[in-house]
Amino acid sequence: MNGEEIDKSVDLQRSRFSKTYYINYGFVIKSIPLNGLIRHTFARVWTGGNVMETDLLNLENSLPDDYRKTHLKEVILTELVNKMQLVNSEESVLNYIKTLPTLNIIPVAVKTHFNLT
Repeated sequence: MNGEEIDKSVDLQRSRFSKTYYINYGFVIKSIPLNGLIRHTFARVWTGGNVMETDLLNLENSLPDDYRKTHLKEVILTELVNKMQLVNSEESVLNYIKTLPTLNIIPVAVKTHFNLT
């Protein structure tokens, strides 16, 4: 999803160890070079979430398809779409970054750009 100041991205990643998948998302600030990065901010749906949520993308379990589909849709809407709709500019990326528990996952170029320590 491309905007004037930022791009939004989402990808599905398969675990190397099982038939489990992860939904990753983040933002690219167009005025800052990526220098080999995929995105400037990185988050994963369900990081720190409950076990039931992570089981939805574990294809080795026996959850009924209807249950998986219904609950996955709900989690995607609440945990991904709602969060991504709030970020539409550099200022809103900064506001998002300020909600993170640590800045350790934010690249130095982004910290410098926003004068974060």
